[in-house]
Amino acid sequence: MTRLDAFKLKHLRMLVALEEHGKVGSVAGMFGLSQPSLSRTLVELESLAGHRLFERHNRGTALTPEGKVLARYARTLLAEAARAEYDMKVIASGKRGSVSIGTVMTPASEIVVPALNDAQAGYQDLDINVSHGSSDALLAQLSAGSLDFAICRLPENFNRTMFDYEPLGEETFRMVVARGHPLAAKPAVEEADLEGLDWVLQPEGSYLRDVMDDYHRAHAIVPRSVISTSSVLMTILLVKSSGRVGIFAKTVAEMLDQHQLLTALPIHARIDIPGFGLVQLKGKELSPQARSVFEALRQKARERKTWD
Repeated sequence: MTRLDAFKLKHLRMLVALEEHGKVGSVAGMFGLSQPSLSRTLVELESLAGHRLFERHNRGTALTPEGKVLARYARTLLAEAARAEYDMKVIASGKRGSVSIGTVMTPASEIVVPALNDAQAGYQDLDINVSHGSSDALLAQLSAGSLDFAICRLPENFNRTMFDYEPLGEETFRMVVARGHPLAAKPAVEEADLEGLDWVLQPEGSYLRDVMDDYHRAHAIVPRSVISTSSVLMTILLVKSSGRVGIFAKTVAEMLDQHQLLTALPIHARIDIPGFGLVQLKGKELSPQARSVFEALRQKARERKTWD
């Protein structure tokens, strides 16, 4: 038994709503309560938690540091509850459930797609939801309970003690240009050829953007302009329709080159970033369906290492 055993899901929803809106009156309306009634409930929640959770001020109500901790876990529990409700409906309809995973670019092309095909063969009526994004974005989704697990990196700015991590592979990137770009016809490209060009890069603050910014500084490359986007499709379209330089995972860049969509530049420089792996919240038990996908990914990673 803990002090939080008396909390109900409705209480957790109130807590999250108050953090998002900051107004007792607004949140009271959302739950069909009067403002005094919600205020009494909030006092009761503080008593149940044994900590002060809210701070009242002229602009509204804010969560204390203790309240923010509880709200963070509340989001995870609410996401898990929603997933449980959905999976019960899916199973009641005769299907086997759902799995939600996230992946960065390199494993998406080399490991995830063949692993999903294998997993689907064993669970033909399984719904698999795949999110693609940066490691930072995927870890945020994982922390919120939106994903069963992810295939990504563990950046230094994340609390690594929250996650279990199993290394899978390395990630190397290549630069790409449109097929009609002047650099596309060169048998070899040097860093000096990249000076003063236009680029399409990941948003500022992302891990890959930091790596590319460091690369530019190390080789005294000053881009003329940069368009920032996390969208793979937008990057392809911008590079294809302009003189911009883009960057993709090596396998993706070579696939785009092979299908004559873009040209992977023949440059000797290697752009490597720390390896990726299977990441899940520490202590979280995977469903049998999620475990089957997890094991399929692990197996494909082993096969990839034998290929290399």
